[in-house]
Order: sequence, then C-alpha cells, then structure tokens
Amino acid sequence: MAAALDLNPSEMARLIAALDWPSCALGPMHEWPACLRAAVDLALPAHAQIVIFAGEDYVALYNDAYAPTIGNKHPTALGRPAREHWTELWSDLEPLLKQVRTSGRTVSAQDRPFQINRHGYVETVYFDISYSPIRDENGQIHAVLCIVAETTERVAALNAERRLSAIVSSSTDAILGMDLDQRITAWNRGAEALYGYAEHEVMGRPVTLLVPPDRPEEENLIMAQIMNGTRIDTHETQRLHKNGTLIDVSLSVSAIHDRNGRIVGASKIARDIGGRKKAERLQRVLMGELKHRVKNVLATVQAIASQSFGSAEPERFRGFSDRLRALARAHDLLTMQSWEGATLTSVVNGVVSAFGNERFHIDGPDLHLPPRAVVTLSMALHELATNAAKYGALSVPTGSISIDWTYCPNRADFQLIWQETGGPAVNQPTGTGFGSMLIKDVLAAELNGEVELDYQPTGVICRIRAPIDASWD
Repeated sequence: MAAALDLNPSEMARLIAALDWPSCALGPMHEWPACLRAAVDLALPAHAQIVIFAGEDYVALYNDAYAPTIGNKHPTALGRPAREHWTELWSDLEPLLKQVRTSGRTVSAQDRPFQINRHGYVETVYFDISYSPIRDENGQIHAVLCIVAETTERVAALNAERRLSAIVSSSTDAILGMDLDQRITAWNRGAEALYGYAEHEVMGRPVTLLVPPDRPEEENLIMAQIMNGTRIDTHETQRLHKNGTLIDVSLSVSAIHDRNGRIVGASKIARDIGGRKKAERLQRVLMGELKHRVKNVLATVQAIASQSFGSAEPERFRGFSDRLRALARAHDLLTMQSWEGATLTSVVNGVVSAFGNERFHIDGPDLHLPPRAVVTLSMALHELATNAAKYGALSVPTGSISIDWTYCPNRADFQLIWQETGGPAVNQPTGTGFGSMLIKDVLAAELNGEVELDYQPTGVICRIRAPIDASWD
C-alpha cells in the first residue's frame, strides 16, 4: 500500500500517507484488508469522483476528483466516520450504505438529490451514483465503493428548459422560433390560435409564409439586425392568417444563442392587437364626428348671437365671438388628444397664437391637464389676453406678457403666473364682469385650486396654483 501511494504523487495520496491511521477507527494501513488497499490504489489516480466508506463506522477515503464535491468538508472528513461530516444527510446516506453492505448488491441512481452543507449552507445537489461492495477473497464485505458524478448543473438546466417549455407551451401569445435560414423551428399553441396553422403545417417552412406581400423585405431586415447584434424594439406590424386575412400584431424579436454564444436563430413573440386597432380606428371616426358636430353647434350659436345682438351691439357680439373661438380652439386640442387631455404648453400656445406670439414670453415644464382643466384654463387665459388687448399690456406697442409656470414635486402642485409689463397704468376695477368671474371662480373650482388676480399699477398679475392629482378628474 505504501509503495502504491509513493507511486502516486497526488494531493490525496500524500494526505492519506501522512494521516495518523493508528489513531483512526480503521487502524494502521498495513492491517487493512488487501481488498481495501487495492480499492484505494485504484481510486486515487482515477478521474472519476470516488469515495470509499470503509469499516463498520464507514470511514471516508476519497480521491482528488471527489474532494471538490464536498467543499469545506475537505480535508477534515478524510479518515473520519461519515456520520461526523455528513451529518445533515446521514439519515439519507446511511440506509444506502447499509443496503449495499447487507444485500451485497450495487445500488445506483441517476440525478439523485441530496441535501448537503458544503459551503456554509444547506443546498440541494444531484448525483449519478453507483455504490458497490468491496469484498475480500472470502466474499466478506469490508467497505462500500461509491463512484459518483455531480449533475446539479445539468438538472438545473433541464428544469430551466422544462419551465421555459411549459411557459412557452401555455402562453396565449404566439411564440415561434426560426433558424438562420428563416425556417420555422418552434410553434406554440398561441401561434396556432393567432395564425390558424397547426404545428405540423409550418415546421420547417419559411417564416415568410406569415408575411404580407407588401412587406417582402421585413424578415430579411429583422434577421440582419439580429446577426449584427442590433436591439429590435417591440413594434407593430401586420401578419397573414392562414385564411389570407391580415392580422394586426405587436412583435418582439430576440436572438437565440447556442452554448458557445453563437447566434443560431431568432425567437418571436406576437400579440394580437386587432381589437385595440379596431377601437383606435373607431375612436378616430368618433373624434372626427364629435369635432364636426361641436363646430356646427358653435357656428349655430354664433349665427343666433349675430341675429340677437344685431348691428346695435357690435362690441358685445365681437367679445362673444372671440370667446366661442377660444372654446373651439380648446376643443380642437382635446380632439387631437382623443379627449384625454392636453399639455399645459399646448394650451398656452393655443391662446397666445391668437394675439401674436412675439408679445409673450412663455416658460415652464410640460404638464398634462385633464379635459375639464383644458377648456376652463383656455377660456381663462383668453379672457386675460382679451383684457390685456383692450386695456393692458397688449393695448400699446411697448407692452409684453410673461407666462411662467413651475411644478413642485414635494407638494405635487403647479403654479402659473401671468404678468403684464410695459402697458398703461392699471386701476382696480369697480365691478366684476364675466371674465373676472371665469378666471377667479370657475377656474379655481375646475382646478380644485386657488386663483388670485392682482391689479398692480405696473400691470395685471394672475397667480394660479392647483394640485396635480386625482382630484382633477
């Protein structure tokens, strides 16, 4: 035995040779059964992972290939009873070893799980195992020879694959794979439902089977981007159903790599957006009809007002017409945004464009306003601009107006300040007209905020403060 160890200069050979065996349960090496010494000599140079559990106490002897599989148990586990260092799995391991010793038969399994603490925490690991008896010339069993191969990584990979396969199979989205020749290599039930083809009808066929005739280069462009490593953002396009009809889809494309990182194909996820596209088309039609009808109503109201005021009250009629036009502009803004609101910048620009942009200084972040606020704020700013054109900064060539607004994240509110400069001296009005009521009362109520009109001698200042939260709706 000693001569055999000297011929094998491996780490484990040196450790075994240096161990104080007389103080161990197996006793001095020269007293070991010849079959055990021979098994150790065979195990040490082997590249397979081998551990021998010898004697009644199952004393551990193992080779260099096995040492990494037990982590921080090495090297203290060498020469010690297995129950001392395999404590956390002893209730699982001992019955296997006893079965070999008592039955004399080999015990084997593939991907067998064990709970082991080898890095400071208990983890589930997997091994292919073959446990065999080591017998002397009389057939007496002195030890168990355990040849193992850890398969933890393989099992984990198979379980990714299984979970992914289950996800792909059960997904309601259409998922397909294709190779570099753009031939279909994978096809899930979602793809069957979306495109109308069964799996056996499309496997191996060109993916261009699904591409409309007016998009002949779309797949070539996608594959070129994949091969160049270019990210392909989710985009909307159309694909062909088996029955020849066009399908609106949202398409995501990703590269498929092999184990060496080479691109071997592409995967595609398509989602049916036909319902949304139909709703958008209907919404555009309805918005167009709404815009048309609102304009007709406003035109009718203007015609009635013209007949009612007559030529005797041209000034009142002009003011009324201007307000109708301001209301129409606000409705146009909402129509363009599908009646989901508009930005504060677009509201301000819509008002000042009617009075000459060169006289205004505008500054502030883009904030989204709900529909009610768009209409009321547009009308209020129109009233301020009309008054400025009649009596304030816009009534003289030297006057100008600044409209500045800020957003305060801490308070979740915004403040807009309208300030006139360079105009005639301003006097405090003696009464309250429609414009003042609209600005101070209606606007404050619609914005759920505060509005202050300050008639400074140097020019009118209007301060608007309102929260930006759900209360607007």
